[in-house]
Amino acid sequence: MEIQETKTVWVAWTNTDCTEGRGRQIPKAVCESEATAMRLGKKGYVQGSDCPVREAVAVKVNNCWLVPGKIEPISSEDVAAQARIDARRAALKKAKDAGLTDDELRLLKS
Repeated sequence: MEIQETKTVWVAWTNTDCTEGRGRQIPKAVCESEATAMRLGKKGYVQGSDCPVREAVAVKVNNCWLVPGKIEPISSEDVAAQARIDARRAALKKAKDAGLTDDELRLLKS
């Protein structure tokens, strides 16, 4: 058995007890993009809040992807949403590299 490939995936996590959050964390969706995970995780967590989304690694062994669930493909709407997420992160990084502090960035956001 050998690892054929690895890739980054995004996981929207939910809880087995969505009322109080006393259950265990389980994957609600494993996705190719952060935007897809955010969309599929909307209102799917404790008390109707959005699922936390975290980056993970999928490993392909014997032509089978090993992940905590099925990998959801990126939709055309998610491509645009992911581009906005990436552009926002790039702009924030550029602003930090230019010397703006976290407090100054917070002022710009409000």
